[in-house]
Amino acid sequence: MSKEIVLRNARLIDGESDQPRERVSIVMKDGRIASVTDGDGPAGAGAQVIDCAGKTVMAGLIDTHVHSTFVDRTDLTLFLAAGVTAARDVGGRLDKVLRLRGQVNSGEVVGPRLYVCGPLLDGEAHSFSPGPMSEMLDNIPRPSAAPAKIAELLDSGVDGIKIYFTMPPDTARAVIRAVDKRVPITGHLGYTTAMQAIEFGIDGLEHIWISPYQDICSLEMRLAPGASMSNRSFWTHTLKGWEEMNLKAPNAQAFFGAMVEKQVKMGTTLDLLWTAYSGLEGALADPDRAYIPPHCLARQAAQNKKVKAGKEWDIHPGYWAPGEGRKALDKQLDAVRMLHEQGGVVVGGTDCGGLNYPPPGFALLREVELLEQAMGSMAALKAVTVGAARAVRKEHELGKVKPGYYADLLVLDKDPSKDVRDLRSLRMVYRGGVAYDPKVLLAARPVRDMEAIPA
Repeated sequence: MSKEIVLRNARLIDGESDQPRERVSIVMKDGRIASVTDGDGPAGAGAQVIDCAGKTVMAGLIDTHVHSTFVDRTDLTLFLAAGVTAARDVGGRLDKVLRLRGQVNSGEVVGPRLYVCGPLLDGEAHSFSPGPMSEMLDNIPRPSAAPAKIAELLDSGVDGIKIYFTMPPDTARAVIRAVDKRVPITGHLGYTTAMQAIEFGIDGLEHIWISPYQDICSLEMRLAPGASMSNRSFWTHTLKGWEEMNLKAPNAQAFFGAMVEKQVKMGTTLDLLWTAYSGLEGALADPDRAYIPPHCLARQAAQNKKVKAGKEWDIHPGYWAPGEGRKALDKQLDAVRMLHEQGGVVVGGTDCGGLNYPPPGFALLREVELLEQAMGSMAALKAVTVGAARAVRKEHELGKVKPGYYADLLVLDKDPSKDVRDLRSLRMVYRGGVAYDPKVLLAARPVRDMEAIPA
């Protein structure tokens, strides 16, 4: 039985109220929140009582879009150091991701609480060329193969299912029917459109840049049949399509309406274009850059033989240049704003592991900063707590500060409900009631030469 911990005199962002509550006490015991009371609250014999006067307590952040098996196990501490106490892996080789989930959730490996979808389910075509990233792919070549594959994944104990870019509509329909709402199903879509998937009953969409693109872009900017993400032209074409997007057009409004009606969760991954706002020099000066994991740097170095980037080699995404896409990101923020204002569900995710920069954990802080521009600070915070918990279907134990919920809490020196950049005032992280000092976690990181460019 763990020691009782009492956080007293806290300013509390509870995940339900629109404004923080003052002078609140939170009791943690056996990994859960035992009570939340105004005033001093209870404290059992031998309890550790911590005065949080002047500090803010809120639920830990949830990243709904990570690829954890592409981050070395020792680097999972970065999530906790940034305040991310739970994450959903939306694409990994099944045996690897199940093993890692068990190690993290048991405490053998220090990292965020992990929920997994298993492999990316493609259609008969492959979204990736053979290489390290292709290990997270699986294929359902025809609709009749869907029930057996879904049964295999559900029997293995996955927490969700994800369909991928080349899956055609008839197979996507068969997959969604086979899942039958037993776990949430999300999609990074291409050959199947978002509107088709919504009609079939999908629970979520990933990447506002990509999944709804065919539904909301102008007719002349739509992707040709057989489009591939594995070339630069895909990304430059879709950036231009977003720049020219008319979000008030009937097709775009129909998409927003369907998302709202069905309460489909929109996983935004705006951070993919974070450098569009920072610019190259801003990204190079970003202190988070120092935390790109060595495992990811090695992958970047191999990529750089093809990209031939200079000093920005470690932050170069490969298919678009750092600093590119500002007008497209402006439009994506407009789309998030419109979806939110109409009553849609916006959730934050980052694609970390799939992309190396921004690094794990800190990528979600960048995501929240962008979401704040679209929705305001409190709505942005809810997108990575309450909304994210809904996306992983764990809304009764994650995302809020309530009795019975996991004791996954952040203690901050400032109030992020006024400015989400104050998430960086993180003083202490509790994951299941176990305390982690973010400064200690970061101090254990290896120091790298920021000026070195791999040969």
